[in-house]
Amino acid sequence: MEKNLYIDASHPNETRIVLKSNNSIEEYEFEDKNNLNFKNNIYLATVSRVEPSLQAAFVNFGRERHGFLAFNDIQSDYYQLPSEDKEKIRIAEEKIREELKDKTIETSQDSQPSDGQLENPDNKDERNNNDSQITKENNKKEYREKVKSSFGIKRYKIQEVIKPGQVILIQVIKEERGQKGAALTTFISLAGKYMVLMPNTPKGGGISRKIFNSSDRQKIRNILNEIEIPRSMGVIVRTAGANKTKNEIEKDFQNTLKTWEEIKENALDSNAPSLVYEEGDIIKRTLRDTYDNDTKNVYIE
Repeated sequence: MEKNLYIDASHPNETRIVLKSNNSIEEYEFEDKNNLNFKNNIYLATVSRVEPSLQAAFVNFGRERHGFLAFNDIQSDYYQLPSEDKEKIRIAEEKIREELKDKTIETSQDSQPSDGQLENPDNKDERNNNDSQITKENNKKEYREKVKSSFGIKRYKIQEVIKPGQVILIQVIKEERGQKGAALTTFISLAGKYMVLMPNTPKGGGISRKIFNSSDRQKIRNILNEIEIPRSMGVIVRTAGANKTKNEIEKDFQNTLKTWEEIKENALDSNAPSLVYEEGDIIKRTLRDTYDNDTKNVYIE
């Protein structure tokens, strides 16, 4: 289906993006230049305060308001523990991730409607999106609870393993809301065009739940098995990668991996607090996420 992409940057304070087919508007997005998005940006930051009552830390990442980092969002590599305990945690995490990965595959197979079940096509995409989010959140909670209760990890509290002044690499997952600071995580996610790279989350391969065609999922699973992904990293193939070849997905993986190497180099050369990676403005995100082979024309004002 032929589509046209319209970029309206004529207003000094706002940029608007519209992706339009012959019959309807497919995508619409805008960005206020006076309130630029900093979600998904990556910063080298310092822990300013550890709050035992909240089991969280407040982090200075260069903005006026410090960010909020929950204990569950701190990677175990940052724990100030004896190396033996860190190794036990690493082994426990790998074991639990494999268990949850197998469970996710089983859930995906069990969720396919049987011949006797009625399917409402109008609600199919919405239900798949909701199921995907619920399953993802449940797996995340289950993983964290299992890790915290494995190998005696339950005895550690944030004030015992994280110290003020400690330097960490964080990513913004929620922007500031009212009086609340931004929500942060140390589990980095980098979006490519066809996949998401999780460079410090060793989960193996994953597939977006929005890709619900079983043959497409099997094809992508075979591609992921053929791509050499470091054990310390995880990837999730995005919906845009559903009909892509191995070469296209692997090239996107290599490009995103190169971006991660640049981020690490920037972090080593920076002094906290500082910005080491910017997600990109609305134009860059549109070219990455929206522009594809169906886009025939791009009109710019």
